[in-house]
Amino acid sequence: MDLLRNLVAFLTVFVCLCSCEANLFGPESKEIGGGYRLKRANDHDRFVLIIPNESGGLIIDEIGWHEPFIAARASGSQYWDVINTAHAQHIRVSDPQRKSDPIYQSIQIKSAEIAWKDLNRNKRLW
Repeated sequence: MDLLRNLVAFLTVFVCLCSCEANLFGPESKEIGGGYRLKRANDHDRFVLIIPNESGGLIIDEIGWHEPFIAARASGSQYWDVINTAHAQHIRVSDPQRKSDPIYQSIQIKSAEIAWKDLNRNKRLW
């Protein structure tokens, strides 16, 4: 009888843990849009831009978005990775190019830490 009670208790706890929205088994991630996510790295001081259906990605210092575009600068890079999420297109542009292009000028750039705080874990932007 005790074995049955223990099994029922274990299954109840397991179901509760699996059904809650908390990510208890790994690093947190927050969706930006188009399947792209911002993920807090294991050391909590770095952030990773994750592409759809992947677990790894680009460690970034800065990021910004304006639907359907995401612009991110990798740690130590002088170039920006710009993603058009509507067409799954990825290009790399220099900082002067990003600042002179009217489309990219509309993207407000912020530190990855600020972007993390601005995103809602339970709601993507688009």
